[in-house]
Amino acid sequence: MSAIRVLVVDDEVNLRFAVERGLRKAGHHADSASTVRQAIERLRSQPYDTVITDLRMPGGDGLELIQWLGSYSPSTKILVVSAYITPDFRQEYENQGAIGILEKPIEIAKLIELVEELGPRRGFYGNSIEVELFDYVQMVALSGRDKLVKVITPISEGKIWFEHGDIVHAEFETHSGEIAFYKLLAVGRGTFTEVFYVPSPQRTIMGSATGLLMEAARQMDEGTLGEEGGAPEQPAQAAASDHFGGGPVALDDDDESNFPVVDDDADFLQIAEAAAAKAPPPPPPGGHADAGATGLLDDPETRELMLGQFFEFEGVDGVAIISSTGKVLAERMGNSSLVTLAGFYMRGAARIARSIGYNVFDGVIARSENGQQLVMVGMGATSAVLSIEAGADPETVRDEIMGFD
Repeated sequence: MSAIRVLVVDDEVNLRFAVERGLRKAGHHADSASTVRQAIERLRSQPYDTVITDLRMPGGDGLELIQWLGSYSPSTKILVVSAYITPDFRQEYENQGAIGILEKPIEIAKLIELVEELGPRRGFYGNSIEVELFDYVQMVALSGRDKLVKVITPISEGKIWFEHGDIVHAEFETHSGEIAFYKLLAVGRGTFTEVFYVPSPQRTIMGSATGLLMEAARQMDEGTLGEEGGAPEQPAQAAASDHFGGGPVALDDDDESNFPVVDDDADFLQIAEAAAAKAPPPPPPGGHADAGATGLLDDPETRELMLGQFFEFEGVDGVAIISSTGKVLAERMGNSSLVTLAGFYMRGAARIARSIGYNVFDGVIARSENGQQLVMVGMGATSAVLSIEAGADPETVRDEIMGFD
């Protein structure tokens, strides 16, 4: 067995030293702290596989430490050793795989056995990053994890439950389900943290996380985010199911006609999520990069002229002009689901471009699961996303528009 790094947190000096000594004799690494504050200071400076903690200590109780671990180091295993374990505590935490419970008085040998059963944690761990809630939800969805996220806003506190990457329940103010999720996003400011996972009390959201985010993006574009009764006649969840099969998208090298692809055969959505973790550069002088394009497209004749020029190319059967944030500025696509999907592709492509220092995103070719082909053509911070007729070659269409030989 690999050596396990353990932090022992208890205000009883004799017990703390006895546990440390026993762990070291068994071949493990052990440090100690007498208060929650000391424990957090140690946890901030170095990683531990397991934390052994009492529940009642001067200057803070063990529950605070458990919640801190849930927020900042959720993969660290926890072993609660206390004489004050209540039935309520057992009911809430006993069946959690990452938590062990042992009542005082204890046998050191039994405690070491439990530590070894919990084992070392796996994976890579780094510093926390700042990330928008919308983008964070996308990353959790791709990770396929079970998580409980607490969102603190100036209005109220909200909670979002994930199961295997899907959002299954959300609560905000008096609301629950999809409307609670949209209202949380609509607040636009606050903080969010992961807390130690507790299963959702109920399931109020049945669609995929991808569908939920597609609908949120649509509402953002239309300025109706969080308004009750604002859902479309055909929910975005249904559209997501059509395009993505109700879950995260994966590549299949043997049948690239069925999945999103990019020119270098990388997984477009995974690259987009990785790029989302990088902070975007500041807006260009004079304001947001989208401002000029938005103003230009306020004129109906200009809008029609810009849209119409793309239909001159053979194989194009729809066009949407989309900003780098995924906002649809003008469209003649004839399919609202495709427009929403195009916005998502544009948003991801823009992040990839920003992360490598570019503001032009051209030549991205994608296919939704139902076989519909989309191609992006770069126009600076704003681009056109074209729907290509069945049987047409999207690369040929792209090259013709871009003026390539």
